[in-house]
Amino acid sequence: MIQFSTTVRNILAQPTIEAFYLVEVYVSSGTTYRSTTYYRDVVITNNSVPVTTYYNDGKLIQVDTPRLSSTVDRELFKISFADPTFTFGASVDSGLIGKLVDVKIGFVNQLTKLPELDIANLLTIYRGRIDSTEYSINTGTTGEVLLNVNCSSPMNDLDLTKSFYTTKDATFGRDASDTSFDQIYEGSGVLQLKWGKK
Repeated sequence: MIQFSTTVRNILAQPTIEAFYLVEVYVSSGTTYRSTTYYRDVVITNNSVPVTTYYNDGKLIQVDTPRLSSTVDRELFKISFADPTFTFGASVDSGLIGKLVDVKIGFVNQLTKLPELDIANLLTIYRGRIDSTEYSINTGTTGEVLLNVNCSSPMNDLDLTKSFYTTKDATFGRDASDTSFDQIYEGSGVLQLKWGKK
């Protein structure tokens, strides 16, 4: 269950609510891309201590609204970035798939007209990994280039039906204590395998 701070509860009780998104993509080790839909850069704080800066670079175009479903399905979470100069192109080519994404929503206090930037007043609406990326290019008169990032559902792999090929040596290379493939090439005879605790 999501716990709302007193500040957020008071904001949500107002007749008018103004919100903005904060998106963080872990592009590579040590490199993180942060963007916000707020009209200026924002500095997130933790008890008035600056923690993280999200930049209004004008690239974050759309974030899917969170959806609840009563069934287990493969609902993707989509984020769209404007990229007319293909600045994300190198990252897409080097592999954004599988990278971590964190999406938060912040609120503007209608009394002060300022954003509530303490980390306790932000709501995490999505945290997961990138499932796929694609460029959408419109060659019309005005034209546009969008990078659509599809993030996986928390229940993404429940319907996974792909084959997994490996060998004893390949498994040993990943984890020397894994013995699950030790007898994989023992021939076509009947094997007596002992499963469970040793």
